[in-house]
Amino acid sequence: MPRDPTSGFQVFEAEANARCLIREFAVAPEDVFEENWSLDTIANAYMLRTGHTDAAGWSRLLVVNNAFHMPRTRAIFEKVFSLTPLPIGRYSLDFVEVPDEGVPADVLASRKEREAKSLEGFRKTSAAMSTMRQMHSFLFRDHMAYASKRLLKDREPVDPTVAASY
Repeated sequence: MPRDPTSGFQVFEAEANARCLIREFAVAPEDVFEENWSLDTIANAYMLRTGHTDAAGWSRLLVVNNAFHMPRTRAIFEKVFSLTPLPIGRYSLDFVEVPDEGVPADVLASRKEREAKSLEGFRKTSAAMSTMRQMHSFLFRDHMAYASKRLLKDREPVDPTVAASY
């Protein structure tokens, strides 16, 4: 995890992106809402919904992500934001891809392969899910980033080529 060179504190992905929006694009800080709890895209969507959109009553969302990551991101966000109960009726999701500039070709190829496998796995895992309760159960009972059973054994290392894309 990157560290702020001045303070030494960890800099989470959402914080780095929020800082860019505020400092480089002059977005008002009160218009930027961070989600720093999740460790992956499934929980990004879940935590965004439970921590912000449902509580704040937001119904329109714009999801921005790298082109290589967008097919899985779209599938995950569409699934999570269609699960019942829907507190405000229906969500409107829009998606914007940013180019994969600056990602070396070998890293991009490796990442696309991993994304395709992960998308297939997500579709299989989530096919029968229709409620937020089911998604919660999956995340905290079965998903190996959040379920405490992950602590029974050491994690497998991430492919170094894929890790270079984070």
